[in-house]
Amino acid sequence: MVYLLDGNHDLGRNESRMGHLLPIKDFCKLHIVFHYAAVLLHDLKTNTCIYPIGAVGDDSSAVKLMEMIRKAGMNTNHVKTIPQTPTLHSVCFQYPDHSGGNITESQSASSRVSPEMVLETENILREKKSVVVSVPEVPLATRIEMIDLGHKNKAFVISSFLTEEMETVIGQKVLEKIDLLAVNRDEAAALGRVSTAPPVREIVQNCIDAATRINPQIQLCITCGDQGIFGYSQGETEYIPVLKVPVRNTAGAGDAVLSGIVVGKILGLPFTGDDKKTCLRLGRLIGAMSVTSEDTINFNINLKNLKRFQLNYGEDIL
Repeated sequence: MVYLLDGNHDLGRNESRMGHLLPIKDFCKLHIVFHYAAVLLHDLKTNTCIYPIGAVGDDSSAVKLMEMIRKAGMNTNHVKTIPQTPTLHSVCFQYPDHSGGNITESQSASSRVSPEMVLETENILREKKSVVVSVPEVPLATRIEMIDLGHKNKAFVISSFLTEEMETVIGQKVLEKIDLLAVNRDEAAALGRVSTAPPVREIVQNCIDAATRINPQIQLCITCGDQGIFGYSQGETEYIPVLKVPVRNTAGAGDAVLSGIVVGKILGLPFTGDDKKTCLRLGRLIGAMSVTSEDTINFNINLKNLKRFQLNYGEDIL
């Protein structure tokens, strides 16, 4: 449920604000990341299987959601249905300048996704060369179990965390088992233990320093909204500006970038570098096309349409 707020000032703590209910849809991180990956990897004929791990309630929202996930080509064997529990739901707010946030149900089926549910997938990781993606909105302990399991089975482990989770992540040295960390500017500042006030490049450098002290081999993707994307790998930091596209909704753009990186890793593209065909550039491309849709998943994105889109911006990635 998405509301367009009246006025562009930040929502106040005790404020009652008028807004307009928009006919657009918002989706969780896992759904956004895996939707684009499932569609594009199918179109590219990579014979890749995608297994979302999660849970839905026994409500009408779950029926629609599961249908969408299956239609995109995902294997839903590890998505549980939990009785008498609501499917994850958010009330999102959007400012006139297209930025925004959300309030998310904390007692949803997603909040009950347990480490035991993750352990049920170990046979898949043992049998196949895998990329593991661990993202909110399931409990941090469950995501850490997913990271541990992926690391143990020599998968390529990709993860992201919320700003308020960073101290726990640092304290438990979770980053030691992660191959690639994807964060936004606020999350990068929290990892680097600085405020969001300094210039972007200072925040990025503090984030890189903090992450590499724990794991010198880690790769980083740091999305900074309209200020571009930073990639870090093997001592080198790369900056790429955003593509100037008609923006309808920026929510979900960072998740779309991450999806492109996942696809790039599966295709064997270099993460960063002078080559135009890199994971970071593919992430930027999908992120750019994603914001041209009002929904946080742009359902027009497929291989054919993405190839057409990239030509308009001088890209040649797929």
